[in-house]
Amino acid sequence: MKQDFESQKDALMKEVRSVLNDVEELYKSGVDNGTEEAKALKAKLQDKLSSAKSKLSDFEDQAARKVKHTAKQADELIQDKPYYAMGFAALAGLVVGVLLNRR
Repeated sequence: MKQDFESQKDALMKEVRSVLNDVEELYKSGVDNGTEEAKALKAKLQDKLSSAKSKLSDFEDQAARKVKHTAKQADELIQDKPYYAMGFAALAGLVVGVLLNRR
């Protein structure tokens, strides 16, 4: 499950970076031969694009830290109180079994 989450997250981040790179190339190729007004717009778009890339990087780092922290807490809880974890898993299995038998 953790590997599946990581692979999905990595795929999403790769896709977002790809889109940002495509936008950057699009405005570079489209505005190079433009007027002064277009060049000013290009500079403004470059600033916004840089800001978006920075925010994306910060978000990715923060999300990774939160996931690692939560996983560490869950691991510590299971190590400290394994019977609670087994009881919770049994209860969850019972609830799922009851719900599936109703259909």
